[in-house]
Amino acid sequence: MPSRLVCVAILLYWLVAAVGLVSRDLIPELTVGPPPDLRTIARAAEDATPARWNILVADRPHDPDSKRSVGQATTESRRSSDGWIEMTSKVAFDSGRLLVGFLKSSAQDDLSADQKIEFDSVYHVDPSGNLRSFRADIRLAGQDAALWRIDGMLKNRVMEVVSQGPIAGLNRTMSFPYADRGVVQSQFGPLDRLPGLAVGQRWDERVANPLTGQVETIRVEVARKVVIHWDLSPVTTLEVVHRSKAVTARTWVRGDGLVLRQEVALPMLRLLLERLPERVPTNSTESPR
Repeated sequence: MPSRLVCVAILLYWLVAAVGLVSRDLIPELTVGPPPDLRTIARAAEDATPARWNILVADRPHDPDSKRSVGQATTESRRSSDGWIEMTSKVAFDSGRLLVGFLKSSAQDDLSADQKIEFDSVYHVDPSGNLRSFRADIRLAGQDAALWRIDGMLKNRVMEVVSQGPIAGLNRTMSFPYADRGVVQSQFGPLDRLPGLAVGQRWDERVANPLTGQVETIRVEVARKVVIHWDLSPVTTLEVVHRSKAVTARTWVRGDGLVLRQEVALPMLRLLLERLPERVPTNSTESPR
């Protein structure tokens, strides 16, 4: 039988471990307040100036000077007189720039330098802050028909999602219970604002991916405060970590809720969506410094 001193040491170790677990996992949930829901997100962004984003690829992730621009994005929220809010995002990639380094030179030559791939999404939020319907699609620039498309419709507290694509595996119907004012977003549609954040908040959100025709559940956590460089100055932000079964991505949010930077994880690629300061011309393709 262990001596009394050993028993006391074990008890103290157990107490320290228990306090650590409670401090890490339980206390933040009880003290930092509720996470942002779709109503607070939509209201924070409504009728604001459209946000424009530079889409970057880091060829060498540990080298901040290796980022190159491969496209642009625009997000906007509009409130109608009846209280409904429409949230839209439009993303355009240059296919040649996006695939540089992954294709042989002969294959790159086959891609038109001007060929654009567009990702569009639209969300309709009712006056109570619930998502009633959404659409996300992929198309080639200048073509009306979508290559891939996902449509969602709320029916009796269940979100029904229909995916349509060029191959049979992308044609499916899915459904999941919809939580009041729950966030469902497109993988390529950056959120404009995330108000009311605090370190320690955790929540789940749904992400519709037009590339796979699936809706994934993502675990989100406000991990820490971190300083980034944006608009020529250091800015203190909250780093929000998004974890799925396969990948982890991050979003950097200013203290007032303005999203400044967001990662999008793709197979073999990690894109960075960098918010452009309002003074930057809309046709700018340069990476902000």
